[in-house]
Amino acid sequence: MKRCLPWALMLACTAAPAQTLTNNGALSFGAFTAGSGGTITVAPGGGRMKTGSVILVNQSGTASAAQFTISGTPNAVFTISLPIDGTTFLTDGGSGSMALNSFSSSPSVTGVLSGGGTQTINVGATLSVGNLQGTGAYSGSFSVTVNYQ
Repeated sequence: MKRCLPWALMLACTAAPAQTLTNNGALSFGAFTAGSGGTITVAPGGGRMKTGSVILVNQSGTASAAQFTISGTPNAVFTISLPIDGTTFLTDGGSGSMALNSFSSSPSVTGVLSGGGTQTINVGATLSVGNLQGTGAYSGSFSVTVNYQ
């Protein structure tokens, strides 16, 4: 005669609190004159530099890196995903556009939330300015994805 013994398998897990990502400040390249073109880079630390014949103008609307705050599980490790080159553009609402490439962040690629469960992320990028780029206000958006590791 065979005996069957009842077995119970019990798994316990705790769901991690949801992460939130809040945009605290926009990425801005500041004022400039296109000349015959070039690039403008805003670093995650906020510094602005140029290549080519672009002329950086120090007027209102200073350059700044985008700033985000991530909130979630204290001391959790997270990864940052930024747009790939050729996927993000600023437009003037008409026919003018400029590509945003070479996105970078601080922290770069991975980070750790503080003991309080927060971390600031700064994001910079490079703007490609065309020869005699049309004047005006250009705008656009980009996505930043943060995942627990």
